Amino acid sequence: MAGLRCNVVTPTESVLESEASYVEFPAWDGQKGVAAGAAPFLVRLGEGRLRIEKPTGGADIFLLDGGFAQMNGGTLTILADAVTPAASINAAEAEKELAAATNDGLKSGSLEARASAEHRQRLAYARVALARSSRR
Repeated sequence: MAGLRCNVVTPTESVLESEASYVEFPAWDGQKGVAAGAAPFLVRLGEGRLRIEKPTGGADIFLLDGGFAQMNGGTLTILADAVTPAASINAAEAEKELAAATNDGLKSGSLEARASAEHRQRLAYARVALARSSRR
């Protein structure tokens, strides 16, 4: 069976082009996992951990903030609105961001303000979770 090629790009840069044995990412409706031989798909992304497992062992881990993922012809392309390497996340800053997002969420009045605050909360929660898991 042919391998899995994974490309991660944002509107401004190519973040990663690599072979992968397995890729896990947050879709809009929950976690999705992809391995070689997956059927073609197009899915909207959510906020959370992007894990790209290498065929030789180890993994690249990122914080993913929305976008789209497309599987086609053995290549998974992740077009992310924003992506941050997990290793660059500061735990203390992430926890402050989560507290601020939660506080803003409590103050939100309009539907648009609430949706924005909830997005910031989901992203901040994912950032805190990644920062905590990388400290272990």
